[in-house]
Amino acid sequence: MLNHLVLGRGKPILVLHGGRLDHRHMMETLEPVFQSLDGWRRVYVDLPGHGCRPPEANIRSLDDVLAAVMAFVETVLGERCAIIGESRGGYLARGFAQLRPARVSGVALIVPARHWAADPSRLPAHLVTEPGPTLRSEVANEEVWRFDNFMVVQNRAILEKTRRCKLPALEMCDAEQDARVAKQFELAHDLQGQAPVFEGPSLIVAGRQDSTTGYLDAIDLLPQFPRATIAVLDSAGHGLAWERPELFDALLRDWLVRLARAAG
Repeated sequence: MLNHLVLGRGKPILVLHGGRLDHRHMMETLEPVFQSLDGWRRVYVDLPGHGCRPPEANIRSLDDVLAAVMAFVETVLGERCAIIGESRGGYLARGFAQLRPARVSGVALIVPARHWAADPSRLPAHLVTEPGPTLRSEVANEEVWRFDNFMVVQNRAILEKTRRCKLPALEMCDAEQDARVAKQFELAHDLQGQAPVFEGPSLIVAGRQDSTTGYLDAIDLLPQFPRATIAVLDSAGHGLAWERPELFDALLRDWLVRLARAAG
């Protein structure tokens, strides 16, 4: 069983974090929206080898991780659910929806991951649109790379959130399992050219300055999700939910409205 935390009551939403992180990052991202909403039961999980979930010797590919997520839904949730996934979690959410559409009411894909070997020319160059030069002197050595090469918007709030939930998670991630998964990262149905259409209410959000997963691959997903709203946000990178919180929150709220309508 995956380590998990349940907040709220109502229709279930499974929340999948990105690579090397854990459920705390997703809580920091999503709970500001859900705190003012009723009727949604958020199930935040730690994927194998992340957070409080120990690594597993049988996890050797992303397909194995997806199988663990599917088993969790069947045995613990036991009902149809919506899924929110960020980065690697977005790839897992997409795979779940495409392989088990009857079990998924809708998906929200936040900066969805791409294969490690994908064409790097499709990635925009890193660009800081809102620099925080006065913060530079306060950045610790272990934070320098992320501050200089990851953050598109550099401000104190994002830096403090990173320290609060990302850096601790990075230290807890099992590096050996993560390396195994990285070598077999692409899901089998993608490798076989099988990408079934998912008909449920969907949201795809990408950052225009995201130098990690880019935005072109996200746009390419549209034919697979005919009921998707897609947004490519300027002044946003791989951390777009923190960099453009007002716009991100509005898009997520709209997706939840569409989910509720589809459920009747």
